[in-house]
Amino acid sequence: MSSDSHYEGNLPSARSQSTSDLIQTVAKVEELVVMLYEEPKHKPELARELDVSKSTVYNWATDLIEYDVVERTDEGYVLTPLGRQFFELYRYMTRVSVRLYDTKPLLQTLPRDHHPPFSVLEDAEIVDTNDDPYAPFETFSEWVRGTDHLIGFPAVPSTEKLNALARNLRANEITTDVVLETSDVELMKRRVPDVVGAIRRNGRLYETDREIPVRLYVAEDLSPSVGLTTLTDDGHVSMFAQLSGDEAVEWALELYEEYRRDANHIETPR
Repeated sequence: MSSDSHYEGNLPSARSQSTSDLIQTVAKVEELVVMLYEEPKHKPELARELDVSKSTVYNWATDLIEYDVVERTDEGYVLTPLGRQFFELYRYMTRVSVRLYDTKPLLQTLPRDHHPPFSVLEDAEIVDTNDDPYAPFETFSEWVRGTDHLIGFPAVPSTEKLNALARNLRANEITTDVVLETSDVELMKRRVPDVVGAIRRNGRLYETDREIPVRLYVAEDLSPSVGLTTLTDDGHVSMFAQLSGDEAVEWALELYEEYRRDANHIETPR
């Protein structure tokens, strides 16, 4: 057996390393990789800036060298072309992971067969009550005011908030195609009967006996985009998520049609 063959048999090459091991290694020494992404650096410089020993830098760099992510040059340690590409992918995955985790409260409220596609969640804009208890509703209200036509499953929040949203409908500034649960239709008839009339005059209102587990709104004239809200037990908007793009709209309209297909159209009185 040649010395080269013996070397390859004892030190695994980059190809033989699992991707998960590589990700864990980069995560462990991320600060070092960030520095090398910016420019080559020698061991003493890295040790000083990272506030670790030179032997620690050597060990970290050696791990990365085995993956062909880092190499030694006269200018110091430097990321290989593969290393730069992998680190850009790593940062992308980290950003997407954080973004996906931010959608956890939303996903927990939706049935699994109602979850938006992952690619849609990647750039979701989410506003919750962590910083401001009124922020989700105010953001949602501003978003609604920006559209001329709204499709979806509206939430029936507290009377005060319902009246605030109803101004556009009363002024005939917005048309709607909506599906509501029968209990919500009856509730709106008692609280804001003129709003029910405005919806029927300026669009289409459907009622269904099915439980609608998601409060969803499609505004095709806003970029386009989709809005999702969650409510507290007392009818306050606890979160508003905005999903943008054609794929989001396609997903939302398919979900809307699933409920509209079996719903009853409430005709406008003559």
